[in-house]
Amino acid sequence: MLSSASRCWMAAGILLVAGAVRGAEAPASVTRPAEAAAPQDAAAMLQAFLAEEDASRRADLAGKFAAVAPKNWGDLKALLHRTAPRADLKPGRQEFVTRGEDGSEPIKYVLRVPAAYQGHEPQGWPLVIGLPGVGGNGEGILGMVEGLLGPDVDRYLAVGVTPPDLGLFKADKANAECALSVLADVRHRANVNSDRAVLMGVSKGGYATWNCVLFSPAEWAGAIPISSFPITEAGLFQYLLYLPNVLGLSIQAHWGANDIEAGWNQGISTYSREVAAEMKRLGAGKFEGIEYPGEGHGLNVKAEKVREFVAAARRDAFPEQCHLIFHRLYQGRAGLVRATAAVKGDFDFHARRVVHVTSQAGIIRELHDIYLAEAFELTVRMPPAGNAIAILAKNIKEIELELPAEKLDFTKPFRITLNGRSLLESARKVDWAEMLETARRTYDFERLIAGRLRISVATGVAR
Repeated sequence: MLSSASRCWMAAGILLVAGAVRGAEAPASVTRPAEAAAPQDAAAMLQAFLAEEDASRRADLAGKFAAVAPKNWGDLKALLHRTAPRADLKPGRQEFVTRGEDGSEPIKYVLRVPAAYQGHEPQGWPLVIGLPGVGGNGEGILGMVEGLLGPDVDRYLAVGVTPPDLGLFKADKANAECALSVLADVRHRANVNSDRAVLMGVSKGGYATWNCVLFSPAEWAGAIPISSFPITEAGLFQYLLYLPNVLGLSIQAHWGANDIEAGWNQGISTYSREVAAEMKRLGAGKFEGIEYPGEGHGLNVKAEKVREFVAAARRDAFPEQCHLIFHRLYQGRAGLVRATAAVKGDFDFHARRVVHVTSQAGIIRELHDIYLAEAFELTVRMPPAGNAIAILAKNIKEIELELPAEKLDFTKPFRITLNGRSLLESARKVDWAEMLETARRTYDFERLIAGRLRISVATGVAR
């Protein structure tokens, strides 16, 4: 639930003054001798690359693998799933802790492995990650996930997370990035189909779910926030601000019609209705809002609806269009584009600002205009048949662009534009070393990166 202390925190700093590659084939520019190595040789080479610790030896292996790699991107994905080195996982519950890389705090979680899991299936397993409410733990939320999946539970890898902070929800990086850290860790331990990873959270975990997917929509097949709404650092008045970020993501939100704290005329139910209305206005065809008449914060969630949603959810890692609004540089992940440097510092939501208003609606409008004017923004468009990428960047100094193997035809010239300027209009070869290094680092085998460019927004220089 949203405490009165949380409301005070969210209002802080505001002074109110009254008044593709065709046919998914690998590029022809890669030489493939008629006497190319047998498939088992390619598998052995790829397995050696993924296990090799020395970067120079990996570079040599990548060059050799390029000549014997599968001719179809789908076959390469299957080969990655089959050959990735992992420890064997036994069926049942197993407890793990994330590695705590990049300064993040280690996170405990429980992984449920189905009896049929083998670990080297060519397609990987769909995954459901659950985030608990205040004081909850991994075992408890995993039980809820199991109950909602019901008879389908053995079709999935399922995870219950114990957040580092067990108190009331705070819209900070630790809560927003918690599920991403767990997702990355599970990928390295289990054979995950990253195009079918769904994030679910209840109450505090629902707020964390919203915060995660708002700034990393391309990581998820779908999200199921329960008894919550998208409250972020922008505060209680701006829960609609970042909704354009998730217009392409499948979201199924659940809330009780009576989920309002005593003494208040607004709460989770009223805000959730407004979120649903705004998503409809924005044309979000993948959003579904489910209200439960007569119910409050503790919902008897419709399990069948959840099962149908999880079974159908699929990620679009490289959507035709992605628009991202954000105020922290680390949040700048718009599909295939990452913000790596900004023209100014992160926005300070706690700074005192004077706004002249006569109503609460006026407060909302003023804050919306202030926050939007100061935001970082990235827009990426990639028409399906255009062999082109168009990027718009606001308040961004430098970006990193990933070249998607399945979306560009590397046998023909393709065009990249930035803020209306042409950056590149030529053919490029697939960078096999970059592709395999990305796969080794992320274990996201559904997202093949055929090259990477660092681009200065001011000069348009790409390297």
